Amino acid sequence: MNSYLSLHTEAALNALKSLFRQPVATLLILLMLAIAMTLPLALYLGVQSSQQVLGKLNEAPKITLYMELSADTVDTLAVENLLKEDSRIDTLAFVDKQTGLAELQQSMGGQDLVSMLDENPLPDVFVITPKTAAPAELEALQADVGKLPMVESAKMDAEWMQTLYQINDFVRKVFWFLAFTLGVAFVLVAHNTIRLQILGRREEIEITKLLGAPASFIRRPFLYLAAWQSLLAAAISLALCVWLVRASQPLVEAIFKPYGINLSWRFFTLPETLLVLAVVCGLGIAGAWLATQQHLLHFKARR
Repeated sequence: MNSYLSLHTEAALNALKSLFRQPVATLLILLMLAIAMTLPLALYLGVQSSQQVLGKLNEAPKITLYMELSADTVDTLAVENLLKEDSRIDTLAFVDKQTGLAELQQSMGGQDLVSMLDENPLPDVFVITPKTAAPAELEALQADVGKLPMVESAKMDAEWMQTLYQINDFVRKVFWFLAFTLGVAFVLVAHNTIRLQILGRREEIEITKLLGAPASFIRRPFLYLAAWQSLLAAAISLALCVWLVRASQPLVEAIFKPYGINLSWRFFTLPETLLVLAVVCGLGIAGAWLATQQHLLHFKARR
C-alpha cells in the first residue's frame, strides 16, 4: 500500500515539475483553458445572482381585467364569481367605472371631466393578484381570464419582471449550451496537449516498455499532468471571475437600480468551487486518458 501511494505521489510531483520546465508554453495553455472556462462560469454566476433577486421580489405581477363598456352589473357579478373560483388567484379587487373616473379626475388636478364628456368612457376593472410569479403560469392565467364573457382585454402589469424572467431563462440555456460545448473543447485541448507530450517522449516510453513497465505505470504521469493543468486553469478562471464580478458590479447596479432592483453579483460557494475543480479535473483526465489509449499503448518496445 505504501509503495502504491509513493508511486502516485512521485508521479504527481514529477508531473507538476514538468509544467515548470516550459513556463511560457504552460502559461499559454493555462490561459487558453482558463479563458474558455470563464465565460460559462460567469454566466452561471449571473443566472444565480438574478435568481436570488427574483426569489426576493415581494411585488407580485398583477393582471388588470377590463370589462366591455356594454357590460352591466349581472355580467360583472358573473365574471367576479368565476374569478373567485379560480385557485390560481390570490386576491381580487374590483374598481367600477365611476370610481375609476373619480381617480382619473383626481390625478388630473381635480378637473371636471364629467361635464366635458357625454358619458363615462372607462370600463369596470378587476385587478388580479396571482399566487405565482412563474412566467408560464402567469401567461396561462392571463389568457384564461381574457376569454371570460364580456371581458374586453387582460393586461399584465410589471412587464419588466416578465422580461427579466425571460432573459434569465435564456441566459440559463446559453450557459448549459456553452458548458457542454466548451467542456467537449476542454477534453479535446487536454487530449491534444497530452498527445504532444507523448510524441515528444516516444523514445523514453519505448525503452520503458522494453524494461517491462506496465501500461498503468506509463500512463500515470500523463494523467497527473492533465490533472495539474486542469486544476491550475480552473484556479486562474476562478480568479478571472472574481475580477469580472468586482469590475462589473457598478455597471450592473447602474442598469437595474432605476427599476428598483438591487442586483449584486454572488460568487461560488465552497461546495460549488470544489465541484468546479472536480469537474474540470475530470474533463482534463478524460482527455489525457483518450490520448494515452490512442497513442501511448500503440508504441512498441524497442529491441
